[in-house]
Amino acid sequence: MVNKIVTKVAKYALKRTKNRVANKVAEKVIEPYERMNRRLFGISDLNVGERETINCLQNPHNSLDYCKSVGNNVRRKYRKTGTY
Repeated sequence: MVNKIVTKVAKYALKRTKNRVANKVAEKVIEPYERMNRRLFGISDLNVGERETINCLQNPHNSLDYCKSVGNNVRRKYRKTGTY
């Protein structure tokens, strides 16, 4: 009985986290290539909060004001903690 409960909980947790984990892994793998391309073509790095704002704007359901607030929240957190 306990095995069955643990298995169901584990399946549910895996289903909830696998998409997030896959996205993080893909982001970590792709990021060095993006940096290399920006350096090759002379494009400067993004400022704090710009990547989050751009990602937010790619969703057609998000409004411009909401996406600006997402970027502002990241900047605020960066100013307080100093980590990005």
